[in-house]
Amino acid sequence: MDQQTLNIGTVGTSAIMQQMQEAIRRTPGVTSRVVFSRDAERGKAFAAAMGVQASCCDYEEMLNRSDVDAVYIASPNRFHAGQTLQALRHGKHVIVEKPAALSAADVQSYIQAARQNGVFFFEAITTIHMPNYLCCKALLPQLGTIRHAKICHARYSSKYDAYLRGENPNIFNPEMQAGALNDMGIYCIHVAVDLFGAPRKVSYQAEYGLNGIDLAGKLCLEYPTFICEIETAKNADLQSGCWIEGEQGWIEAPGRLSVFPPFRALINGQEQVIDRQPEGERMVFELSRFRDAIFQRDEAFFMQMASQSAIAAGILEAAHATDGLNR
Repeated sequence: MDQQTLNIGTVGTSAIMQQMQEAIRRTPGVTSRVVFSRDAERGKAFAAAMGVQASCCDYEEMLNRSDVDAVYIASPNRFHAGQTLQALRHGKHVIVEKPAALSAADVQSYIQAARQNGVFFFEAITTIHMPNYLCCKALLPQLGTIRHAKICHARYSSKYDAYLRGENPNIFNPEMQAGALNDMGIYCIHVAVDLFGAPRKVSYQAEYGLNGIDLAGKLCLEYPTFICEIETAKNADLQSGCWIEGEQGWIEAPGRLSVFPPFRALINGQEQVIDRQPEGERMVFELSRFRDAIFQRDEAFFMQMASQSAIAAGILEAAHATDGLNR
């Protein structure tokens, strides 16, 4: 890796990978070198469509390439842990799609492998790197003692009709470790952890499909002075966004959580509308921060992100355990 370009090998050919390929093209100092897909023909076609010169169907082959500095993983959730560890042990930086892991223990194994091999890993959660979100976070202390928070990320999935027809798309397949909480609620969990830290109690109640997948659910995170309610769904278009109420002010950000919309805030008795977000591909913001951290060897940023991923994975683990008791 020269000091000017981060060379990335990508894993997967999904819609989210198409978005990431666009973001890579728009991010200075980042280049897509090779596409990995277990289906050789699909990988070759995807690489050609995305303007990437090489493709392969052997993950080990990609990890052994000297022109790959980092790996971006967007495979089904069940493969994240194995592919992340394998890449880290080959001395490659890793950017892994959410959820990075479904247990805190898995994240700790990532941290250990990253340290042993002198590399970083980052969980791809766009929300917490968006300029509007960072403004929201900076205003939080001015709200005083927090008394209530609600965070929602929900969407009627483009694959839901296929699921209702009896098909088994990956994002509704329990064997792929998918579902509303893992795929959508994880955005909300990261916002809560980034703003408020680790909760002292976790509970989850879900609506389940016929195959046992959680189609929607409500997660409650208990903090010393308030409850943070998280709502998520893949079978309905709920009002998404973030609402925080404190003793001295409030923040309201209704809209798509993954991009964090312009928001209203009551600060020092004055209501204001805040929009600091330039136009652009949402993934460019996170990708730029990861690029800078890698080039600058920013250990503090890596550990901040890794610790947050560990807490988030622990919440997922606890949520599924508590809901198992309620079913």
